[in-house]
Amino acid sequence: MAERTPLPAPADEDVEEAGEHLPVIDPSKPVIISSWGRKGAGKSTFNRRLFASWPYDKLCIDVNGDADPGPITRKLSKDDITSRFPAPQAVMPGAPAPGPQSLYWRADPGSATYEDDLDRAVGMALFPQDHPTLVWCGEVGEFMPSAQRTRPHMRRLLMQNRHYRASVLFDGPRPAHVNPLVLAQSDYVAIYHLPNPDDRDRIAKQIGYPPTRFSAECDETFRRGPYWFLFWDAKAHQLYRCAPLPEA
Repeated sequence: MAERTPLPAPADEDVEEAGEHLPVIDPSKPVIISSWGRKGAGKSTFNRRLFASWPYDKLCIDVNGDADPGPITRKLSKDDITSRFPAPQAVMPGAPAPGPQSLYWRADPGSATYEDDLDRAVGMALFPQDHPTLVWCGEVGEFMPSAQRTRPHMRRLLMQNRHYRASVLFDGPRPAHVNPLVLAQSDYVAIYHLPNPDDRDRIAKQIGYPPTRFSAECDETFRRGPYWFLFWDAKAHQLYRCAPLPEA
């Protein structure tokens, strides 16, 4: 990960101009990463870069059909969603051992079992429990319209992901109506164009950053132009302003 510029109070003008601002993910240490912003602001590009960098098995759950996860080894059907990550497909004797799997499932919002299907797919990142896996849950509000409607596998992922060696990427237009654990448990948070003051306050309060100052940093960042974003590192307790990421 390229060097980023910390934001003092107030933010100075020495802003990182390079495009490489993504965290270095250690797959041995499961993480939760969330990105927020209005449609077309850049959050999918952020998660797409992280998804592509994951060196082990991974699953993209695509709600809208536009996730574009890159090369995949297997496209799943609804019948494949069984709450357990599938074993690699058999290879001919003498052939090289199969490498990491990159699975893709296009969810059907019109299905009568849509919410259960999503939760079973999330379960694939949890079992087997000793299996390191990354799951990309785009449009996070579809997976948990509220804290009260967070289903069992997703609840377990939010509360116990480290015990299951499961990492997760979330993205959504607003954090205001999803389970508070998404932000509270996020190791990293990317904030793209977020015009609603309530959404800014929600993020600021969850990460422990002064809301008024956070909103001012948002205004300054978004003033720079399209795709600029703020990046929060929870472990370092540090907020950064970042220039647009290049497309992978």
